[in-house]
Amino acid sequence: MKALIVDDEKHVREAIRYFVPWNEYGIESVFEAMNGQEAVNLILAERPEIIFTDMRMPLMDGAQLLEWIHRHIPCTKVIIISGYQDYKYLQPAIVYGSMDYLLKPLNGNKIVEATERAVRKWQQEKEESDRALHRNIQINELQPLYWDRMFTDLMSGYRRYEELAAALSDHFGLTSGFTRCQVAVLSLEMMDQRLLTRFSGDASLMYYAIMNICNDVLVGRNGSYGYAFRCGIEGVNIAIFYWNEVKDIEGALRSINQSMLETYQIQVHFGLGEVCLIAEDVPRSFHQAKIALQQRNLFCSDEWIHMYHDSDQFSEESCPFLRFYEPFKFAVLSGQRDRILEWVDRWADLMEQQLYLSQIQLEKWQKNFKAALLNWKAEIGWDKCSDSAETFDVDLPFDTNGNFSLAVWKEQVAAKLLAFSEEYNSMHDQDSRLVQDIKRYIDQNYHKEITLQHIADCFFISRENVSRKFKQVTNENLIDYLTRLRIDKAKMLLADSDLRITQVAELVGFQDEKYFSRVFKKVTGQTSREFRKQLN
Repeated sequence: MKALIVDDEKHVREAIRYFVPWNEYGIESVFEAMNGQEAVNLILAERPEIIFTDMRMPLMDGAQLLEWIHRHIPCTKVIIISGYQDYKYLQPAIVYGSMDYLLKPLNGNKIVEATERAVRKWQQEKEESDRALHRNIQINELQPLYWDRMFTDLMSGYRRYEELAAALSDHFGLTSGFTRCQVAVLSLEMMDQRLLTRFSGDASLMYYAIMNICNDVLVGRNGSYGYAFRCGIEGVNIAIFYWNEVKDIEGALRSINQSMLETYQIQVHFGLGEVCLIAEDVPRSFHQAKIALQQRNLFCSDEWIHMYHDSDQFSEESCPFLRFYEPFKFAVLSGQRDRILEWVDRWADLMEQQLYLSQIQLEKWQKNFKAALLNWKAEIGWDKCSDSAETFDVDLPFDTNGNFSLAVWKEQVAAKLLAFSEEYNSMHDQDSRLVQDIKRYIDQNYHKEITLQHIADCFFISRENVSRKFKQVTNENLIDYLTRLRIDKAKMLLADSDLRITQVAELVGFQDEKYFSRVFKKVTGQTSREFRKQLN
C-alpha cells in the first residue's frame, strides 16, 4: 500500500510521518505534497490507498481535492487534518465521505487510530472487490460451459425448447418471432493432432479458438443469428444452432471455413440437418446433421458442406473386407513380405475403383480389420502378442489437410499386417525351439513319471501353454507323443529281450502292468503278449 500526506506545513507532514507505524499496516511508500494541485499529480502517478490532507491550502484547497478524489479514485480512504471546525470545511468531508476529521494540534494516538480504521476499511473493501471480481471471472468462465450443456441437452432431447426459451431470449435475443431453425455439426478428429500442435497440446484452447471463429461469423448487426457450442454427444465436437430464417446458413458455414483457412490454413467438414420447427424438431435436425457428416463421400475432398439424405449408399461390396480375410491371414502367417504386400496392393486396387466411401463404411471396415487381427491371434494361440486390443487399432486414414487418403490407408494396413507377421513368426520360432527342448527332455526321461505340471515347472511356463504350444508346433498332443514314445520303446524291448512284461512296463514308465496293457492295446490294436507271440 501507499500513503500521501498533503499539507502546506512541513512540521505537520513530519508529525504524521513520525506518529504512524507504516510497516505495521503494510504501507511501504509515503509521499508528500504541499497543495492540492501537487497532490493530484502524485495521485495520478502513484495511486495511493490512504490520503491525509489539510483543508486550507494554496492553488487547490482540501475541498476541491476531496471533490476530485471522489470523482476519480472514490475507493481511496481520506483522513482530514485541519485547524478549523467551520462548517464550510466539515461539509465537504461529510459529502465526499472522508474517514476522519482530526483537528490540529495533532494527537499521535488519534492519528494512529484513524489510520488503522482507514486501512482496515480499505482492506475490507478490497477483499469484497476481489471476491466480486473472482465471482465475475468464474461466471464468465462458466457461462460458455453452461450454454454448452444447455444446447447439448436441447440437441439430445433431454430438454425441450420451452424450458430454455426465456434464457435464450434474454441472452441471445431469440424471441418468439423465430419459429424455425437448422443444426450443423463439425468434427475435428481428423485434424486434432495438426491443430493441437498449434495450441501446444491444449485441446480446450483449440476448441475455444474454433468456437470463437464460428461465433464471430454468427453475429450480425442486429445481434446473433446462431450459436456454436462444444457438444457433449459422441461423434460431434462442435455444433451450430442456427435460428435465422432470412440469412442462408450455408453462406455462414462457408464464411467460417474461409476464416479457418485464413487463420489456421485448414477447412472443416460440416454435416447439415434439415430446417425444422424450433419448438419441436431440434433433436431430429441435429441427428440428421450428425448422419450427414458420417455419410459424406470421403472420395470427394472438395465438398465441405454435406446435406442430410435419407438413404446411405452403403453396401458391403463398396468397402469389401470379407473376401480378403483369408488371403490376408495366410499371407501374414506365411511370413513372406512380398506376399503380404501383393495382397494389400490387390485390395487397394479394388478400393481405388469404388465411387463412394462413407465414414460409416470406413469405421466398419476398420472394426472388421481389428477383429480379424484379434481372431488370428486367438486361432494361433499366440499368448505373447500385444497386451491389449488397442494395439490393433488403426487410425482413420486422413492426411494433414483432414482429407481421406487411400495411400495413407494402404500404408496403415500394410504396416499392421507386416508388424503382426514379423512378431508372430519371431514368436513362432521361439515356440519351435521351446517345443524341441521339451521333446528332447521327454526323449531322455520317458521312463520316469512325467506330467504336464512337471514339464511346466521345468520350463517355467503354465500347463496350458505347454499343451497348446506343443500341439501348435507338432500338431500332436504332448500326452499322445509321450504315450507313443513309450509304446515304441516297449515294442523294442518285447522284440529284443526276454524281459517279463511287468519289467518292460516299468522300464518305459508304466507302474501298473494292467494299465500298460490297456494302453498298449489301444495304440497297437493288440495286447503286449499277442505282440510278442506274433513276433515269435
